[in-house]
Amino acid sequence: MDIAEMIKSLQETRAAKRKTLDALLEKVQNDKRNKLTDDERRDFEAGKGEIAEIDLRIAELDEQLRGDQAAEETRRRYDLKPEVEVRSEPLTYERGSGHSYFLDLARMQLNRGDADGGVAAAAARLQRHGQEMNVEFPKRERARQKAAERDRDDLDKVVRSRGRGTIFEKRVNPNRTDGQGGYFVPPLWLVDDYIDLPRFGRTFANTVRNMELPPGTDSINVPKVATGTKVGVQTADAAAVTSQDLTDTYVTAPVRTLAGQQDVAMQLLDQSPAGFDEITFADLIADYNMQLDTQCWTGTGNNGQLKGALNVTGINAITYTSETPTLPELYTPMMQALSQSATKRKVMPSAVFLTPSRWFWMAAQLDDQNRPFILPETQAPFNPLALQTGGDVEGPVGRVLQFPLLADGNIPSTLGTGTNEDRIATMRTSDLFLWEGSMRTRVLTEILSGTLQVRFQVYNYAAFMPDRRPETISVISGTGLVAPTGF
Repeated sequence: MDIAEMIKSLQETRAAKRKTLDALLEKVQNDKRNKLTDDERRDFEAGKGEIAEIDLRIAELDEQLRGDQAAEETRRRYDLKPEVEVRSEPLTYERGSGHSYFLDLARMQLNRGDADGGVAAAAARLQRHGQEMNVEFPKRERARQKAAERDRDDLDKVVRSRGRGTIFEKRVNPNRTDGQGGYFVPPLWLVDDYIDLPRFGRTFANTVRNMELPPGTDSINVPKVATGTKVGVQTADAAAVTSQDLTDTYVTAPVRTLAGQQDVAMQLLDQSPAGFDEITFADLIADYNMQLDTQCWTGTGNNGQLKGALNVTGINAITYTSETPTLPELYTPMMQALSQSATKRKVMPSAVFLTPSRWFWMAAQLDDQNRPFILPETQAPFNPLALQTGGDVEGPVGRVLQFPLLADGNIPSTLGTGTNEDRIATMRTSDLFLWEGSMRTRVLTEILSGTLQVRFQVYNYAAFMPDRRPETISVISGTGLVAPTGF
């Protein structure tokens, strides 16, 4: 079967699976239900995952087909001999390849040989890896974008019908490459695998508007209207027309550096069967994600820090004061926060953020009949204060009205006069901009050569603009938000 036939077969398979999902949604609609059952939800998620895999494979085959067609056109144009066609070739640092990306970097810089042919072989593998990444990263990005655009509307309908607000992009780390070659870009499977480490991730940073950091800049300026034009009633024929000059200003976001490093003994790299260089890299990236998300919340904007959303001037402050806080009491300030985000921004907010501890405290609250105020959405509760819609410790966990509740463990719980308060924030996340560059890695040997160690470094550039529209952010504070004991 040639590539075109494979694509056709995959498209037919995709159409059949899409038809199955459509029938599932149609059944829900015909039954006059506004949500899927647990079994239907599992079937839908499984089918959605299968379609995403098919889309990715179709994009890969389409890329290969277009490349083969271009090569054949070139061959005919210059009357070249046909080349041997390579359908599939494993990546240099593919999982199980027996080669370590970081170890090759260290060996080359230390000018030490290895069992695979010495320094020259390590350098050749790194060069080949760089060429592979310059192809693989853009190809993956195009495939993901194509799949997202194709199913975005359908998925958004489903998410809304299940009461989860709307779609949030789930992104764990920048996965773009700037074409600098294998010395700067880790293998794909390493980039994919580090997300499972036991740290809080980047829930908040994922939900704001993510963009690629422009090259060659140390700050990003976005123009903003300071004073708008004005329209008024003309008091009489030929009377003066209302006029007011438009003025502008700008909001700036400085580019900051987030970096980390780890020194590792060369013996550990050579002898460890677990691939300690890969473990080190994964741990550094996990901490980068947590630190970036924390900066997006609490960064001061000074001394090399980003400016965090909680430190923006002009946001809506709501105070909840209580020595014995309860969920029914908290409901009113939460509605006030949502109201101010909506009425001052003139557009509805998109999410409510809180700590995982606050969420579990809310879920533990009982009414005077010892019944929980918050129940799973699948139980179809009557007149709840909130609903449980998710099962993770962070990310979407529930909703209040139609607004998703997102748990983020990087929201501090050491604020307030007693340094023991957490915060609840509401906002329209698309109003906040985050720019990130390409993740970079370095292996340094000279400074540690006297002790036969290697220094691994990870760093990236980022700029965050939470103050583009301060009126969209509402923050609840006060003694009613003293971090709950036991949670």
